[in-house]
Amino acid sequence: MDVSSMIMGGAIASVMWIVFVPWSKLRRLRELDERTGRTDGD
Repeated sequence: MDVSSMIMGGAIASVMWIVFVPWSKLRRLRELDERTGRTDGD
């Protein structure tokens, strides 16, 4: 494996990480909001 392919793999991995982590946090926050909304409102 040469250096350019290692750099390319690192860039792809970092982009995937940057996309995946906030998405999972948003999903968790949305679930918490639904839970608190159900208990508080209706």
